[in-house]
Amino acid sequence: MEDRTYVGSLGQLALPDKPEDPEYGWIENISEHGARVVSRHRWRSGERVIITSRHPPFRSAVASVVYCQTLLVGLYAIGFESMKGGVLQLVENRAGSEPTDILA
Repeated sequence: MEDRTYVGSLGQLALPDKPEDPEYGWIENISEHGARVVSRHRWRSGERVIITSRHPPFRSAVASVVYCQTLLVGLYAIGFESMKGGVLQLVENRAGSEPTDILA
């Protein structure tokens, strides 16, 4: 298993061909190769998604859905794999808040 970095931050999810219709999700954790996001939308395996942090400097990463796990009715955990490698740029260094490395 690779190291995961806990993020605990709001993120925006959008299809590349519909960036004007985003959805917001909770970025739970990230790794060098992907991310786990909690969302109200069920995503299909293989879908390409643009994940954008909601805090300055608003960095984005293109990723592909690897899995979509039902947590509760209307709430899903989505596993994303980075399309170009590395999604660690989504981590925001906010004052008084440092991400914690954990193993998934």
